[in-house]
Amino acid sequence: MKIDSTILRDFRNLGPNLRVSKTWDSGINLILGRNGAGKTNLLEALSIITGWGAFGKTSSVISWDKKGGRAYISSQFSGEESFAVNAEISSRISLRLNDKSVSFTDLRLYVPSIIFLTGNLSLIDGSPSSRRLFIDRLCALFVPPFAKRLADFKNILRVRSSLLRQGKSPSSTDIPYCKAGGWIMDMRREVLSQLMRMMDTEKFTMRFVPELSVSGEVYLRAMITENRAREVYAQRPLFGPNYDELSIMIMGTGRSASESLSRGQKRRLILYIILTSGRLIEERLKRKPVLLLDDLTAELDAEGREWTYNQLKATGWQAFITAPEKPFATRRKFGGINLNVS
Repeated sequence: MKIDSTILRDFRNLGPNLRVSKTWDSGINLILGRNGAGKTNLLEALSIITGWGAFGKTSSVISWDKKGGRAYISSQFSGEESFAVNAEISSRISLRLNDKSVSFTDLRLYVPSIIFLTGNLSLIDGSPSSRRLFIDRLCALFVPPFAKRLADFKNILRVRSSLLRQGKSPSSTDIPYCKAGGWIMDMRREVLSQLMRMMDTEKFTMRFVPELSVSGEVYLRAMITENRAREVYAQRPLFGPNYDELSIMIMGTGRSASESLSRGQKRRLILYIILTSGRLIEERLKRKPVLLLDDLTAELDAEGREWTYNQLKATGWQAFITAPEKPFATRRKFGGINLNVS
């Protein structure tokens, strides 16, 4: 898929109207601008219109001089099929595809996209929750009920945690906790196994800890039964998908990627993971993904930026890259927009 054009109205600091009058390029588009020009804000609009929502609180995307008002996004898409998507934003986001209401879940199947934000270096350096989020986004693309089932589990987790903190028995939540949590653990491991199938596993490996020899539900039932006293003493759940850890290890070193790689090497590894995820999306959904990449080339030297350009160009996918200035060789032509002069 590809985004042909985008119109924004009253969106963050991008003014009452921002119109990309020419179509976005079907390849690499650069969103250039100084700090505060609105580069990431424009990327956020593309995130909404491809089904992932705002980066933060929904109402905060409305233009700062339009408090209490609404913001609007409209985009035309083409590729495997052609359609229009419109978003109206107030305290919530209403989406329409060709004038029919559509959910975020369904929209993601029409326009699969992968987002890299500056903070996504946490995929390697950050907390386990940041790595779980990466796999959860892939799960949400490949298994449409996943996002809802994950939200349901979080509600069950809150109830179970509350009972334990109050010194009450959590046994009434045992069955739904194990069923919902076990299913999520199984889906994560299945999607990761599909991703690893397409990767060069001689260089690095990714796996979930704990590794399961039985289904997630059976594993959780056994752990809760065996450790009920520990859970009551700790006053919190001790097992579940909220404890999944995605381990990224460099082969032959016995060390994690976080310990072994420079920041530039980590960015290369993350791009490799993103592109492999895109190939899996293309294989599974039969649609080319759209890449939304925030400041991806920061901290890369000239050779690293050239490698990044060649990798992106070879995919044949549409990519949007934010940067303060053109990150690739000036002899090349790109689509996009310069917010300093828009």
